[in-house]
Amino acid sequence: MAGAGETDAIDAGGVNIGKIGGLDAEKIGIVDASDIDESSSRVVGQDVGRRETRESEVSAVGVHCQPAQPAHPIQNLRREYHPLLSGTPCDHLGNFLPPNSPPAPPPQKANDDWTPFKSRAGFELAEVLYLKANLSQSLINHILDLWTATLIPHGDLPPLIDHQDLLTRIDAIKLGSVPWKSYTAQYQWLRPDAGPVPEWMKTEYHFWYRDPRKIIHHLLANPEFASGIDYAPLRDFKDEERQYRDFMSGNWAWDQCDAIATDPRTHGAICDWPALTCDLTHRPIGTREDAKDELFRDFRRRLLHGCLTVVNSAIKPLMLTWDLVRCSDHHFRRVIYGLGPEIADYPEQSVAAGTVYGWCEADPQNLDDPTAELRTREKMFALLEAEDDDTLWFHHGMVPDFLPFTASFPRADIYELLSPDLLHQVIKGTFKDHLITWVEEYLKIVHGSSEGSRLLDEIDHRISLVPLFPGLQRFKQGRNFQQWTGNDSKAFMKVFTTALEGIVSVDIIKTLTAFLDFCYIVRQDTIAEVSLTALDNALGRFHHHREIFRESGHSLTHYRHHIEKFGAPNGLSLSITESKHIIAVKKPWRRSSRYEALGQMLMINTRNDKLAVARTDFSSRSMLDGTCLSEVIDRLREALEDAKDNNSDTDPDSDSESEDGQDLDADEDEDAVTGPVDGPPPLSDITLALKCARGYPLGSIWELGKHIKQENLEALIRIFLFYHQNPNSAGAPSVSACPSINSIEDISVFHSAKAVFCAPSNSPGVGGLYREMIRSTPKWKTSGIIAPRRDCVLLHTGSDMPGARGFEVARVHLFFSFALEEEVFKCALIHEFCKSFDDPDPDNGMWVFEPDYNRDGFRLMSVIHIDSIVHAAHLLPVFKDDTPIPREINFTHTLDAFKAFYLNKYIDYHSFETLF
Repeated sequence: MAGAGETDAIDAGGVNIGKIGGLDAEKIGIVDASDIDESSSRVVGQDVGRRETRESEVSAVGVHCQPAQPAHPIQNLRREYHPLLSGTPCDHLGNFLPPNSPPAPPPQKANDDWTPFKSRAGFELAEVLYLKANLSQSLINHILDLWTATLIPHGDLPPLIDHQDLLTRIDAIKLGSVPWKSYTAQYQWLRPDAGPVPEWMKTEYHFWYRDPRKIIHHLLANPEFASGIDYAPLRDFKDEERQYRDFMSGNWAWDQCDAIATDPRTHGAICDWPALTCDLTHRPIGTREDAKDELFRDFRRRLLHGCLTVVNSAIKPLMLTWDLVRCSDHHFRRVIYGLGPEIADYPEQSVAAGTVYGWCEADPQNLDDPTAELRTREKMFALLEAEDDDTLWFHHGMVPDFLPFTASFPRADIYELLSPDLLHQVIKGTFKDHLITWVEEYLKIVHGSSEGSRLLDEIDHRISLVPLFPGLQRFKQGRNFQQWTGNDSKAFMKVFTTALEGIVSVDIIKTLTAFLDFCYIVRQDTIAEVSLTALDNALGRFHHHREIFRESGHSLTHYRHHIEKFGAPNGLSLSITESKHIIAVKKPWRRSSRYEALGQMLMINTRNDKLAVARTDFSSRSMLDGTCLSEVIDRLREALEDAKDNNSDTDPDSDSESEDGQDLDADEDEDAVTGPVDGPPPLSDITLALKCARGYPLGSIWELGKHIKQENLEALIRIFLFYHQNPNSAGAPSVSACPSINSIEDISVFHSAKAVFCAPSNSPGVGGLYREMIRSTPKWKTSGIIAPRRDCVLLHTGSDMPGARGFEVARVHLFFSFALEEEVFKCALIHEFCKSFDDPDPDNGMWVFEPDYNRDGFRLMSVIHIDSIVHAAHLLPVFKDDTPIPREINFTHTLDAFKAFYLNKYIDYHSFETLF
């Protein structure tokens, strides 16, 4: 919100709702005057007694209810769709189509229509200059002037002339364009009889929003979502066990459709519930002194709810009848709207629900009682009617004389809509704010301030010894960094528990382990009934080992209920909005003039959206295949071939140019190569780096082995080839009985391999794919230290044993390939690790592995095919007691200096699912 705006306004319960886009709000239907409570005690739209009963224009009689999508391809998975609100396709008038009817063809554009750009080069240049490089106006003009100067002598011009031409063409993109609107709001209650009037009472607050109905239309029509939309609530059963995945698989969506389906006119429609999110991206109003004023806090609360009422008023009439929308599969469907889950941190949840800060949905004296009565819309109305202000505030935790914005919308119960906030309430709240702090205080209470500080320093040093892992943040000083972010907390969870071993009591280790198990189960992409049982078990262990954590204020007991209601919390999380914070807020702020920047930031985001929509449109017409340069080269090549065909004197075999598809610009970057990947989900795939490493003698295997100080490399390769040719052989063969490698050729060495595997829980890309780099290099620079980096990996064993029992662990010392008898072998030289015990550690639940050595005390090495690798593994050193670790040992020595290691199941969510 920013100060200044229109002056004409409509009074709305103390909040002055002004003109919108220069037109009276009442005339364009954003604020319904009949919904305004003139008593000045409530906000816009809080008269919930009136209900719209608008008749449907097209009768739903004879609807063909059919599943929105075919049976699910996953083996043993049975899927049920809602039988009545099923997303049945319609024609452009809303009449239902017979089953299996094809959609009406959408308007077609030519495959060479780059409007509003002149060409592909013009579009991609606009992306680079505006979206990717974020260049200033003067720099863009300078670059284009230089380009123009080189083309004018040839009678040509660049695809963009200057900065203004760039902006004009971006603004001319019509697809997906939803304009911003604004209105003003102002305090309209009693003012002080004497003394100065606070500035906040006189300020007009400018509020910006976009029509949610139009946004929903664009989202449903986006062709990129064509294969990813469930048009009806669903229930998944694998081996007859319920599976909770995304929002549409939860009970809430199904129950909402049951309620809507009581009206037969709604049958065959789809339901769309836009999720509401409240992020901490705002410009504060008022001063610190104002924040102490109860009247100001009440105004601020009502202002927020008034704004939310106005924004959602565009879809309110369509919550009781249907809207006609064209979807991404080109079919028209009837759509009924509703308010979806509220995704917010706890302070914002309190403001949204109208509860006193510090109160929960349940009785605070029974936070861990799963049968404790939750608040409801009906109970809220009853209490407001029956109780006085003091009783409401002190005994029920309710703000008196106040209704949440949801009270003016059908089927909307704010207490039911509040979704769990895993990031802030659990990870940052319970873990960072309570558990870590409590461990610190515990050590100083038990051991005294001096010894407690020494032990904390030892914990910090242990944390700094954690080996490298793709994408893992390093904590060079342990806990000692100034500002904790959500990513800091999530990374710290992965390495904290084992660093406490031998320093704190076993009960604390078990408490932390139970808490981490809870967090990682909740974070899974798909949560089955057996996972919910494990969740209850983890929660029980958490409370059993440390009863004091009940007082932390963040009850975990409600999470099972939330999962069954909304599906896996992975799909409804503030992490989704916070992940866009840099793109949507920080970068636009830096590009603005910093003066009244809100409007500038919105324009920047709008233009970014337009470029993204244009790319989707061009891609859907196969206009962005390959690169801009390759497209030109292909056209020239086709023209050359046509010229040859038309020239009888030309030898058709004279063109000796061969196609080279190798990407020569393959410089790897850790941030760029670890993370989500878009595409369909194949099985785990391991590929060697595109570029070979230099500096190795590749004349023979013997020379290579000598160079890396593995003189038995030749024998290991021969044994590998024996098992390759005899996969069912039992027992170790003698080297003399193994295949000869005298004819080996094309030896290459690589410093990394890329693992691509299906990991939906790791914030995946489209298709659930995740990518990480596995390193094995003699020189790796990080934190100012240059040392070898040899990553560890998880290996297939061919066993069907569950969890870690079905895998082995190894450390990669070399990636290499060679050719033998016209077959190329892609291999890894590994140091094997073996399990120390038959079961995981009873305290932290992790498996213990030890490096394997032969009888002579040398590392037990072997050569494997890279297809045996699943993905990277992370090992944490086992600390037996509180004996100080020498300070000269750092993280580059860890895998060589310690004798035993925990296989870190908390390194990422996919590893937890695999090893749990």
